[in-house]
Amino acid sequence: MEVFLTIFIILILCGLVAGFLAGLFGIGGGVIMVPVMFFLLSDLGYAEYAMAMSVATSAAVILPTALTGTIKYNRDACFSFQPAIILGIGGIFGSMLGSTMSVLISNQAHVIAFSCFLVFLALWMAIKQSSFFFNFKIRESTITFIILGVGVGIAAGLFGVGGGVILTPVLTSLLGMNIHRSIGISLSSMVLIASGTVLSYIILGFDVSNLFPYSIGYVNILFAAVLVCASIPSVQLGVRTGKKMDERKLLILFISMLMILAIRMIFSV
Repeated sequence: MEVFLTIFIILILCGLVAGFLAGLFGIGGGVIMVPVMFFLLSDLGYAEYAMAMSVATSAAVILPTALTGTIKYNRDACFSFQPAIILGIGGIFGSMLGSTMSVLISNQAHVIAFSCFLVFLALWMAIKQSSFFFNFKIRESTITFIILGVGVGIAAGLFGVGGGVILTPVLTSLLGMNIHRSIGISLSSMVLIASGTVLSYIILGFDVSNLFPYSIGYVNILFAAVLVCASIPSVQLGVRTGKKMDERKLLILFISMLMILAIRMIFSV
């Protein structure tokens, strides 16, 4: 009983933080939930499938939190419908491919890849803010959004980050969008991308035994339910906080968060 209470408390705290960051950065909270669930499942004796279950469950939580954030941005006229749909459709196909790749590699390789991915994102986003890259922008187009959607979907399927952690820096630096518009697009496209990821992990893990109780495929319903209940209230606070913050400060916080999480994950293997 004490073990389940500890798990419940950890997941509640994780959900609160993840929901706040989802609204603040448009990232879906996966960069917080995946590491926390990975450490938790590993300690509970499910290390073999810990990364796959963490990624799959994170994607399941991202669905309602991203939808909540999207509704908020839509009400405040920060929502770009067409780019989000195009990105999301491309992301569905990419997420299916990424999910398949994730179950074919070892758990250790998966963790290292996730950590390196976060480091790359943080460094690349920081470099792109320099004056050298300031004038280099790619024009917005349907083809551009489709290519970005597929690429983001692959990474989302592999790392369970919903796509926003990739889209936010890409849209701000490569396409020249302001960070508030990019967060709105990221949140809305994540609804479609996360759907493809969840479906893929359910199918891929449907016949796998020895998973944590209450799992459908690699998606753990118990973990997801607790995280959703905790994250949805805090995502609204994150959205309101992000709208009031200075853009440069928001970018610095985003980069710092990625680096801290990456270092923590690398030292876990």
